[in-house]
Amino acid sequence: MVRCLIVRCNNNVECEDFNLCTIHLKELSSVNFPSTIKIKTSNDTTHLIEIPRKSTEFSNVEQKFLADWVKQNTQGLRVEAIYSIILPKSIVNNYKSYRSNVESRGKFKSRGLEEGNERILYHGTDHDCAIIYDALGKLCKSTNCAGCGILMNSFKLDKVGINKQGRTFQRLGQGIYFTPYSSKAHFYGHGGAKPLPTEVGRTCRMMFMTKVVLGNTWQPDRVSQNCRSPPSGHDSTWGRVGYCPHGGAVLNYEEYAVYRNDACLPSKYIAYSYTSTNE
Repeated sequence: MVRCLIVRCNNNVECEDFNLCTIHLKELSSVNFPSTIKIKTSNDTTHLIEIPRKSTEFSNVEQKFLADWVKQNTQGLRVEAIYSIILPKSIVNNYKSYRSNVESRGKFKSRGLEEGNERILYHGTDHDCAIIYDALGKLCKSTNCAGCGILMNSFKLDKVGINKQGRTFQRLGQGIYFTPYSSKAHFYGHGGAKPLPTEVGRTCRMMFMTKVVLGNTWQPDRVSQNCRSPPSGHDSTWGRVGYCPHGGAVLNYEEYAVYRNDACLPSKYIAYSYTSTNE
């Protein structure tokens, strides 16, 4: 059995979408809920809970993150901190409802897949701030900070294409993008790179590990920049390696796009550092 993620709580998890035991699940709305960081919005609160470095959960997430770094585009890669993200119940419940609906249509579990063909994927984005840089563990909550926006409200389609890097090209259309490779997601986060305050010569970034309901994937052969949803009968778009050419360049690492806010749910916030990068 999985243990509750709250430090020094040895109870078993009763709700895997929150990774909390029954006691702490009931306390989630309480002012005394023992989160590492609370991010309050006008409507609700997101809780960030730092995962202890010596825990099995930290080790599992760290190993996956490093194993999924398949492109040799950094040197001295190291995980600095990992936080579990507990978004407001309304957001989590919307995600669970959508996942259930996709499963009822596609029967993915009967094929040996996760419910709704759920995958754990990565998303890199710009950050104006990040908790690893702030000794007080505060976030700016600025409307210009993509990282804060995701932490407060999950992913939003109306923010697609808005970044500091000036990129407007969307190979799979106007969706929310994810990849199985942390090294690919790394490229999209360089707008938030900052010196690691505790060690000279290291740079730090943040990345989201996310649950994504892929359902039945559409596999286009060419770029579909104007796409706002996959064809009927499909739930997501899969950019396959070697396809979707643009300017003579095809995809070297796969990516996925979904076109609904409730199709994805950020679950981990990973701070990592490196000594150099050649992305």
